[in-house]
Amino acid sequence: MDTLLDPKFTEQSEAIVTQFGFKNLKSFVKNQTLLILMAKIEKFEMESKQFEAKYDMSFKKFQIKIEKLKNDENFFEEDDYLDWRFATESINKFIKQKQELEYA
Repeated sequence: MDTLLDPKFTEQSEAIVTQFGFKNLKSFVKNQTLLILMAKIEKFEMESKQFEAKYDMSFKKFQIKIEKLKNDENFFEEDDYLDWRFATESINKFIKQKQELEYA
């Protein structure tokens, strides 16, 4: 992966982003990345809350319920479980990335 920026691009970009109150290109990129991460976290938190309301339970309780359905398949609940698990895992991943970036 090429991480070097063209010096002319850097110079022109920094001149622009400083007009918006950023001290340099790095602070701009960090800020925008944090905003994207927060939007992703919010999106998946809303999805998770919809499942909590739909099933009136936490993800952990729903996971236990699904795991007990070994012989009784319920495709709708299994699909919701997979979607809910993805949302939960995404929240955790994006929160971790956000924390790492905040202290970078």
